[in-house]
Amino acid sequence: MPDWTNHLNNLANQLWRLSPACRIPADPARLKLVAHRGAYIVGRNSPAPENTLAAFDRCLKHNIWGIELDVRLTKDGEPVVHHDPACGRLYQRPDIDIASTSFAKLRRELPQIPHLQEVTERYGKRLHLMIELKESWRQRPPLQSQLQKTLGSLEPAVDYHLLSLVPDYLEGFRQLPASALMDVATTNTKDIIRQNLALGHGAVAGSFALLNQTVIDQLKAAGKSIGTGQVNHPAIVNREAYRGIDWVFSDQPLLLDKRIINQEK
Repeated sequence: MPDWTNHLNNLANQLWRLSPACRIPADPARLKLVAHRGAYIVGRNSPAPENTLAAFDRCLKHNIWGIELDVRLTKDGEPVVHHDPACGRLYQRPDIDIASTSFAKLRRELPQIPHLQEVTERYGKRLHLMIELKESWRQRPPLQSQLQKTLGSLEPAVDYHLLSLVPDYLEGFRQLPASALMDVATTNTKDIIRQNLALGHGAVAGSFALLNQTVIDQLKAAGKSIGTGQVNHPAIVNREAYRGIDWVFSDQPLLLDKRIINQEK
C-alpha cells in the first residue's frame, strides 16, 4: 500500500471502532483471520520482513488461519513471493527487478525471497494460502503452468484461493472452481463487484469501511464469499463477525486475538 493508503486505513480503524456494530454481541471466532503478507515486522533489517518464511512462520506459531502472499515470475518463469516489481523498498536493492532477474541470481542476491514451491511445501494444508497474482497470464504465459504444477497437491478453495486486483488476471485459471477465485477492490468497489458478477468469480474482498451492509447482503444473496481488510482493531473484528463476513485480512494479525496478545507478553 502507498503511505497515504496506510494513513487512511489507520484513520478508518480508529473511527470505525466507535461504530455501534462493534458493540453488538457476535462470535469473532467464526471469522477466518488472514495475515496480509504474513505476521511481518516492519523496519530495515527486520527479522521477519513481509512475504518471507519468517513472517509466515509467526502465523503458524500463533495459529493464524491463513496468509496472504504476492506472486511474481522471475525472468526464467519461476514464481516467487514478493509484492513489489523491484526490491528497493524492502531490501535496498532497487537494481533488482524480479521480472528481469533469473531465479538463480535472485536466490544468490536475496535469499530471503521465497519460491512459491517453498511456501506450499512448508505451509500447504497447515495455513490457508491466499495467493495474490501481481501479473497477467496474458503477458506471462508460464504463470498458468507454474501455478498448476506448484499447487497441484492442494485443493482449490479448501487449501488456497487465487486473488487479484485485476479480475482478468484470474480468467486464466477458469479450470479451478469459481469459489477459489477472489476479486479484490481498493477504492473501486462498485467496479470490482460489477466485474465479479459478470465473470462469475466466487469471492470478493474490499475495505471494511467501503463494503456497506446493503452490498454485503447483495453479494451473499448472489452466493459470494466476502473478505474485508485491512482490519487492525479487535472491535472491528466483532463488527465484521456481526455483518457476516467470511475472512478478515489484517496487517497486524497478532493484535486481533487476545490469546495471541497474551502469548506475546
